[in-house]
Parts: sequence; structure tokens; C-alpha cells
Amino acid sequence: MIDVDPIVRSRFFPEDREISAAEGVTILDAAQANDIPVETVCSGKGSCGTCRVLIRETEPPVPNAHDRRRLSDQQLAHGWRLACQHPIVEGAMYTHPVGVRAVRVVESSGLGRIRLDPDVQKIYVKPAEPTLHDQSADWSRIQDELAAVAGDLDPSLEALRRLAAIGEDIGQGITVVIAGNRIVSVEPGDTTERGFGLAFDIGTTTVVGALMNLVTGEEVAVASGLNGQHLYGGDVISRMSVTMRGPEWVERLTQAVRSTVNDIIKRCLESSGVARDEVYELTFVGNTVMEHLLIGADPSRISYSPFVPTMVDPITATAAEVGLDVLPSAAVWVSPNVASYVGGDIVGMMLSANLGRRRGNVLAIDVGTNGEIVLQKGRELFATAAPAGPAFEGAEISQGMRAAPGAIERVRIQDEAIEVDVIDNAEPVGICGSGLVDAVAELVRTGLVTPNGRLLWQEEAERAVPAHADRIIPDQTGGAIVLHGSADDPDSAIKLHAQDIRQMQLAKGSIRCGVSVLMRHAGLSTADLDEVILAGAFGSYIDPAGAIAIGLVPDVGPEAIRAVGNAAGHGARMCLLSLTARVRAMDLPARVSYVELSAVPDFQDEFAFAMGFPAPS
Repeated sequence: MIDVDPIVRSRFFPEDREISAAEGVTILDAAQANDIPVETVCSGKGSCGTCRVLIRETEPPVPNAHDRRRLSDQQLAHGWRLACQHPIVEGAMYTHPVGVRAVRVVESSGLGRIRLDPDVQKIYVKPAEPTLHDQSADWSRIQDELAAVAGDLDPSLEALRRLAAIGEDIGQGITVVIAGNRIVSVEPGDTTERGFGLAFDIGTTTVVGALMNLVTGEEVAVASGLNGQHLYGGDVISRMSVTMRGPEWVERLTQAVRSTVNDIIKRCLESSGVARDEVYELTFVGNTVMEHLLIGADPSRISYSPFVPTMVDPITATAAEVGLDVLPSAAVWVSPNVASYVGGDIVGMMLSANLGRRRGNVLAIDVGTNGEIVLQKGRELFATAAPAGPAFEGAEISQGMRAAPGAIERVRIQDEAIEVDVIDNAEPVGICGSGLVDAVAELVRTGLVTPNGRLLWQEEAERAVPAHADRIIPDQTGGAIVLHGSADDPDSAIKLHAQDIRQMQLAKGSIRCGVSVLMRHAGLSTADLDEVILAGAFGSYIDPAGAIAIGLVPDVGPEAIRAVGNAAGHGARMCLLSLTARVRAMDLPARVSYVELSAVPDFQDEFAFAMGFPAPS
């Protein structure tokens, strides 16, 4: 007799869908297997608290330590539990809203202009009419016209189908669309004044796409959205752990990011009035894992020693091969990578910031989940990856959130009060990465947090910083301090816990350790640096003085720190609009000396030192 696991049926809301799962399967795994959107930053480890569900119509399971750490007593009493921590039960599951807030995205600033020489050409030809004496095929007659200006080019199947549809009207003139060395489309009449492409930055958290006019170089539309993979983990390590479950999970993550890309394409086209068949080329930059998953390749070998990717060279494909909702034969170009953890997004950043060609010693940091760092010493380039985890995105922070309306983004501790700035001036509901940096910097400056990262006990604060001692709430995990609201009503207050400060230490320590190792490898000191560039959305909102105060970057002075915004996205646009820039991007990886932090003998000592905060001056 074959043993069969009992089946549990549960209904999920707001989808109002009943699903079935084997007894013992976690709520999270059951939801993901049935395409129910339940977010998990930590990929089901119980450390982030984002996969919370409200259990109704049955007795909720007894809360465990992870539930108690991430959920308030009030939430536990109401029936909230972490979906990754409990087996599915019969009843109703109300999931925490996913991706309901608009993500704030910053565009590039202070970067160079783009020289317009796209890989896409449009050529108008008027082939000779066929006769009984000259029954040459339509395509042969077009080739005769093209030979002098474009050489011998192969047509795509899409171009041939469109040519057949034009039929006898070919003699009135057609426009041939060329991408690279291939004809991707033909169009009736003279359409040489219209042509479009899309440039994408595939971020671990956010995907940004820009619709560009290939004739004028102008931006036509831009849109962004949460990477659909965020449901499977907040960082690349978490997502690679999901792909290890099997090929079907690789496909899930591939479809998730492609769905996000197609949604952005749809919004760009709808807002601009551009037809999908007028998009002839797309360029992509992203970290190595994101680029693997975009093309449907399993990235899991990147996650373990010796950290080997399937490819680092640029990839060319068609839109149909990548499942994109534009002209099926449109050309797709995916940026090369430097190494397993220094990807095409950093190639885009180096390209747009002109690293390797500019003067001086420049430190460039993409401050975010993956923490990629590039150091230019004269004409030499060094790079490393210092994964910081999702703390800078507000994840794994007790009341952390992405940069969205309601997020505290600035904190100032005055003599008698704590002042906060909130995105869109909304009622505070949490704290995002820039607010976290500000808060910790201010706590260190005022002495409420020690250089080793410990939040003062209330009794200590009464002696050292008496005006704010009543904001400290004791608990078993090191205490918390109220940033907004009242300590008398802790459930509704916005607080920063000692464990949140610890998460910040780990994140900033990882990046600062990478910076220190690279500078030592290159033989540079802080005094040798001419400029520090902060890239990425988070890097654009962080206060330079705060970044120095917590030791995230070397103390070069705030005036030497420059935020350049979405430099990776700007690099993707450069590669779309300029073949010259694309060639430079393809040459950059070979010029970079990659330093693997895990191979540095004293890495652990360097990391431990980097976790500390500079003593306030």
C-alpha cells in the first residue's frame, strides 16, 4: 500500500482562491507553488518578517521565536503569523499586500551626454517592378537596392513575412530596418523618421525601462516597477537558493522578471503612442544573476565556490527568444559582466561615469543589496563585490520599507526633539534605507549609540543624553528608540531596534570592508582619493555627511562625494543609442582586476573592523 500525504485545502485572499497542498508544507511554499503572491525578502528563513499572513476560520498555530521577533503582540493576538514558519492549515489566509506602494526611482544626474550612432538603421528603397522578363523575387530586388549602402544582409523570418504582406505595393517603396547585420523588419512607405528602442536596468529590487527615440536620441517615456522576483527573496543569494529547487523554479524566476519587463514596455508604449512593432532593439544591464535569469539560464553555480557563471560575455538574441512584447525579431543586447558578483549594471556604471578614461583616483560604489565597488587608480580599474543584504532597501529592519510614500527618509536629533522627513509628506508608516543611515548617524553623533553599535540602556541615556532617554524602550533584544510617536504607545510608534542597528552595521561593514580591501590592493589611502561616486537609487538619497558619519565611505569630505543616480540605466541608454559606447562597454570587463573578498587572508578581521562606527568628532 502506498502512503500518500494528507492534503490540506486553504483559501487565500484577496485572490479568493482555494489551493491544495500536502500536509506539512509551509504556507509560503504552498502559496508560491500556486502563484499566490506572498513576499519574502529572506527566502523563507524567518528573518525578514515580510511573508506575514492573517489566519482566519481556524485556530492560528502557536507563534514561534521568529513570529515574536517580527510581529507585535497585538498582531500575534489578531492571528498574524509568518508564512515561512508554519505548515499550511485549513482555513482562510489573508496575505500582506505586495508591491502596493509606488517605488521611488531616481534617474541619472551629472553624467555625460550620449553621442548618437545607434546600431539600428532605416533605409528607404524603391525596388524595380517585376516583369515577365525579370521575375526576380521581391527580396532579391530589395537586396540589389541595398547592396551599395548596406552590403549583403540576411533577413529575419519576421521581415520576410512582412514583405509578403506588403505584396504588390513593394514597388511604391519600402523602408528596411537593420539592427546589427540583420534585417529585422520592412515597412511600407518611407518611415525613416520613426524608430525606437528600449533600455533596461534590471535591478534586484527595481526594474527601470526607458523608451528612446533612435532618430533624435530623446527619451520618449520611462517607467519602473518592482522586480517580480522579489516574492522569492530580497537578494541574489536568496533567489539562487530558490533556483536550486529545480528547473521549474528557474523558469518561475525567469517569467517573473520578464513579466515585469513586459509591464514596463506596455506602460511606455501606451503613454507615448508608439506601436510595439516600432521597437527595433532593446539593451539590458543587470547584475550577473539577473542577466542569467532574464535569458532563462540557471545561475545557481554562482552561489557556491568557485562561483562560476555560465557566461560573462555580451549576449545577443531576439525579442521572441526572450519573450518580450515588441517586434518579435527586434534585437536584444545584454551587457557583459566582469565576474560572478560584478555584473553588467556595473559595466553600465563604469561606462556612464567614464571610469578608466577620466583623471584622478575615483571610488565608485553602487550602494545596495549587492554592493558592487569599482576603484579607478589613474587608468587602472579594480572591482569587488561586497553583498550588503537588503537592509539598505529597508528589508530585515523591524519597521523597514522601500523608498515609498510614508517612509521616513531623513532624521535629525535636536536638543529636545527628533525631527523626521517623510516621503510625500505622508503619515509615517516605516523607515527606508536613507532614513536608516540618517538615524544611525544621528544616534552615533549624539552618543545614544556607541562606536561599537550598542544602543544605550535607558539608565545610561538618562546620564548621557537625558533629553531623549524617555524614547528608549527596554526589551530582551537590546532595546529600541522611538523616532516618531510616543514611547507610551509603542505599537503605533516608529522605532529603531538594537537589532536594526546591528543589521545596518553588517550592511555598511560589508561595503566598507570591500572599499578598504580594494584601496589596499591598489596601494591608495583616503588622502589619495579625488572623488567618491555613489550610484543607484539609494546612493542618490543618502546624505554624504551621514555616509561618512557611519563609516560607509572614507572621510573625503561631503564636497568630494557625488551622487550620480541610476548610472547603470544611463549606461544601458548609451549602449542603445551609441554603437561606439557599446564597443567601449564590451572592452571594459577585460580591463578590470577583480578582487575576490573571500580569498583575502584577513577578510574576517577587516570586516569586523569595518563594522564599527567612527567616534563622533
